[in-house]
Amino acid sequence: MDRKLSAILAADVVGYSTLMERDEAGTFERLRAGRKELFEPEIARHHGQIFKLMGDGMLAEFGSVVDAVECAVSLQRGLSERNASLSETEQILVRIGINLGEMIVEGNDRYGEGVNIAARLQQLAEPGGICVSGKVAKEVERKLAFAFEAMGEQRIKNIAEPVQAYRVLLNPAVAGKTLHVRRQPRAWRFPAAAAVLVLALGLAAAWWQPWERPAVQAGDMRPSLAVLPFENLSDDKEQEYLANGFTEDLTTELARLPGVFVVSHNAAFAYKDKNPKPEEIAAALGVRYLLEGSIRRVGDDMRINAQLIDSLTLGHLWAERFDGRWADVFALQDRVVSSIAGALELRLVRGAPAARAGGTNNPEAYDVYLKGMDIYNRINTPQEFAHAVKYFQRAVQIDPDFGAAHAQLAWAYWNADITRAVVMGLSWAEAYGKIHETLEASSKHPSTSYYQLVAELMVREHNSDEAVSVLLKSVALDPSDPWNYLNLANALNFNGRPKEALTYLEAAARVDPNSWMDYRLYQAGLAEFSQENFEGAVRTIEKMDLESPDPRVKFYALQVLISALGHLGRTDRAAVALETFRKVVARRMEYEPSQLITQDYMVFKNTTDIERLLAGLTRAGVPDLPALAAAGMKSSDRLTGAAIRSLLFGYEMRGKSALNQFLPMQATISADGALKETVGAKTRFGTTWVQDDFICKSFPGELTSCGAIFRNVFKTPGRDEEYKAVYRWEQFEFSVVK
Repeated sequence: MDRKLSAILAADVVGYSTLMERDEAGTFERLRAGRKELFEPEIARHHGQIFKLMGDGMLAEFGSVVDAVECAVSLQRGLSERNASLSETEQILVRIGINLGEMIVEGNDRYGEGVNIAARLQQLAEPGGICVSGKVAKEVERKLAFAFEAMGEQRIKNIAEPVQAYRVLLNPAVAGKTLHVRRQPRAWRFPAAAAVLVLALGLAAAWWQPWERPAVQAGDMRPSLAVLPFENLSDDKEQEYLANGFTEDLTTELARLPGVFVVSHNAAFAYKDKNPKPEEIAAALGVRYLLEGSIRRVGDDMRINAQLIDSLTLGHLWAERFDGRWADVFALQDRVVSSIAGALELRLVRGAPAARAGGTNNPEAYDVYLKGMDIYNRINTPQEFAHAVKYFQRAVQIDPDFGAAHAQLAWAYWNADITRAVVMGLSWAEAYGKIHETLEASSKHPSTSYYQLVAELMVREHNSDEAVSVLLKSVALDPSDPWNYLNLANALNFNGRPKEALTYLEAAARVDPNSWMDYRLYQAGLAEFSQENFEGAVRTIEKMDLESPDPRVKFYALQVLISALGHLGRTDRAAVALETFRKVVARRMEYEPSQLITQDYMVFKNTTDIERLLAGLTRAGVPDLPALAAAGMKSSDRLTGAAIRSLLFGYEMRGKSALNQFLPMQATISADGALKETVGAKTRFGTTWVQDDFICKSFPGELTSCGAIFRNVFKTPGRDEEYKAVYRWEQFEFSVVK
């Protein structure tokens, strides 16, 4: 009995019996013509094969999930064109379902659960529509310009477990429909939500014991300052972007002064359009001084009013008015900073003018950039996202050396899902391909945005050493940005330095008590776990809202929680957490929880750290491999870590992809782990290493991928393709060339 993993397409004619009863000869002829002129040619063109024909439907298999979905869309669009010239009673409508699953191959026929699920998904589709499984949607989300709408978990006949189903939206411009958010927009880029002061203080103090301290830290003798949102006094209310941008940049410039502590602009923006007492704001943010002011722009004329308030005396320590022209906006900012430094008796250290705003001295480029940031900070539709991107693109056209604008473009490409990319006029792959290109332009005049994205890429590529160094540069550029400290905590946790990570979490809470609370809880829990304080890890992570619909941080935190509960032997609580994690994984369109997922995303530098996490997951019942990926494989045929190293390191492999159209594969691993891999026409250079009984590989700009090696029981020993490598989204059959 042969088995193989394929994409299965099931198609069925809607109302077949009614059509035949109404016009048997005409219906038969239209069906025959549709099969010969549309279905068979399109399926062949997309490298598929029909393996079963019924009177009212068919089943076909594809080596590529991408080909299967593209073929389905082509078929529905082709049918729509053919129906356009027919009366409603003559039209042929078809439902299509697609699944990625294992099949039993017997001659020219195919059987098994993978085929059954495809047939059931077809029944869930609308007439003229396409319904796919979560596995299919996950596989193609980065590769095709189609959006997907979640239909939730579906109970289908003769299948024990519910199936996550998605409706293919053939119109990619449909706003608000797609659920594929590949990467999360940084929370620090969005204005902080206004909160009741007592609640904000309570949250900041209660979430983890090290933050239970007075707002103003003992021993810190520096003047402490918050820059409150400047008011827009212009008649044109659309000038609000200017007041917001001016406040943010002024915060950054003041934070760079030696000898002063400045809270983040996000923390201060919580009080925009509110009217609390100055002493309440100062107490909540842990500062003594408040800078408030207004900005008015009429044409090219500007007026800035600013005043510095001492919260202890409620007196005005300093107040001044600055008049000038928009062309002199940077000089006006310098005058404000210089005056405040004098009032606080600080030593003023001048930086190069080009350092401002990541490398521009061009007021026009700066104005366009601020307009883009104003939209980007409140985006909620793909159209708004694309509109902000146009402003950033315009800014770098005006000033090609504008580093901050280039960096913001890179973040936009990083955060572009399929729908956002399509609205921008790009495929997802094209948007993703622009990230490094745009970062290269940004590197000439680096900003905090540049350093933070570079560091995030470094961490996921197992280069947390350099990520820490890069983020320390970012802190020097803007000590008031909590995301510098949160990202440092992340890099240090994966670098094997959890105690240092905790100190930077304290720093993040100091500059912004309201900075992303769940993320801080996750990082603190991870730091406790890495020090084998499993009780502390559980207590900390369980303070998160683990039942919220937002899966982003939960995806990581739940893995730590499950492992900690496993180490503590609390199997009942671990099972509950695992069930929650299973739902999060389903929303991400993964197969199921497995240790492959953990190793791909939890990118520890030290093997002992990842092994600690995996050991707890094993005790909690999380499998090594997804059941589907390991189907047909026996544990007795799996190679140990030592056997993998002995077999592969210092050798060349040749074989083929088992899932992607059987493309030829060739790879060489040097003794020290340098990897050259060619699949089809694509060659990549990276690094590979053995992790427990897994082999892992990393390529620049890509997420780590770990897998298991099996003896290929379906092949004859001593012949080609003796081994099989099983990863989350790919499999290779290969032999070693001695």
